[in-house]
Amino acid sequence: MTKKKIFIFTATRAEYGLLRWIVKTLQEDPSFETYLIVGGTHLSLADGYTLEEIKEDGVKNIIQLPFLNASRTSEALSSSIGTGIIQLSKVFDLLKPDFSLVLGDRYELFIFAITSMMFKTPIIHIAGGERTEGVIDEQVRHAITKMAHIHMVTTEFYAENVSKMGEEDWRIHIVGSPGLENIKKLKLYSKEEIYNLLGINLDYPTVLCTYHPVTLENEENTISQVKNLLESLSQYDIQVILTKPNAEVGSDKITDFIKNFIKDKKNMYLFDSLGSKMYLSIMQYAKAVVGNSSSGIIEAPSFNIPTLNIGDRQKGRFRPESVVDVGYSLEDIKKGLEKVLFDKEFLDRIKNIKNPYGDGNTSQYVLEALNKILDLPREKLLKKTLDFEVKKDEWHRYF
Repeated sequence: MTKKKIFIFTATRAEYGLLRWIVKTLQEDPSFETYLIVGGTHLSLADGYTLEEIKEDGVKNIIQLPFLNASRTSEALSSSIGTGIIQLSKVFDLLKPDFSLVLGDRYELFIFAITSMMFKTPIIHIAGGERTEGVIDEQVRHAITKMAHIHMVTTEFYAENVSKMGEEDWRIHIVGSPGLENIKKLKLYSKEEIYNLLGINLDYPTVLCTYHPVTLENEENTISQVKNLLESLSQYDIQVILTKPNAEVGSDKITDFIKNFIKDKKNMYLFDSLGSKMYLSIMQYAKAVVGNSSSGIIEAPSFNIPTLNIGDRQKGRFRPESVVDVGYSLEDIKKGLEKVLFDKEFLDRIKNIKNPYGDGNTSQYVLEALNKILDLPREKLLKKTLDFEVKKDEWHRYF
């Protein structure tokens, strides 16, 4: 049987962390010849050069796309998309993949989706149908859904959203969230190992914090939000471990503000990138996850710890009971911290919650879904029809 050539794209540490087991599963399967296209912050020294993490995982057939500008302005990031398309089109022309696989909602996905569309390559999109109303990711995600040909969504709730967008139900596969597979399969570090690697004692009450730009709001508002967050956290006798935001408009200003704020704080630490294993290892011992990262909504519930989700970045995303939503003000954030750190009734209630995002076997479900479409005529995959009648019995469910 002729192997099917599949391209998988990653541009950030968080994205690769979600794709890790899918890449591994497909590269081990004899039905596929799998290439990982790596660009964005993976190749940026300022952002931790996380290409090394990918190499350490033993990933083969890595193709590097150094398209990202150093600046985080709208002009710089827009031009990065153009540069990426130019670079990737040469790779497509040379290797001619049978399928393209992308995950999520970041602007860099346009590089892959546009190139795939122009080369008539069927696009498989993971994690469509989700909602994050405070950021441009919302628009990117839904645009990619309309460009994609196969939709591998994380929950039935999101499958229905994709169906309501006119996507034919036979194209929709419910596979769960790939982030949970890291929790299930990675051998996470112990407290002692974390101390030896980072010099941080997690016997001390610790909060894990990431704050990304809310890209549909102006940059001045974002800095004010970060200021309120850090001032609130600094009023408690807790240790705060922060990670840098994604490469988005205004992210460099957030990083600079955090560095300046914590320079005389002995209980606050900022890391360019912790990597998936270290990030989840710290999460399992944390008192709470704080900020506006999706990891607080999707991964943190698996550890039965609370999340304080701030503002509108994740607005509209399906969340379990362990997530507490607050506004941007100092008063709102402090009230939220009181709840996730000290509210015994709330903390007892979430001790046994079930994570609604799957069972941690997403890579296997993705493989099963791919095997269902391998023999479909290319013309059937590429020619899309608007269908606004939701027929749930046609969705493929894997968990």
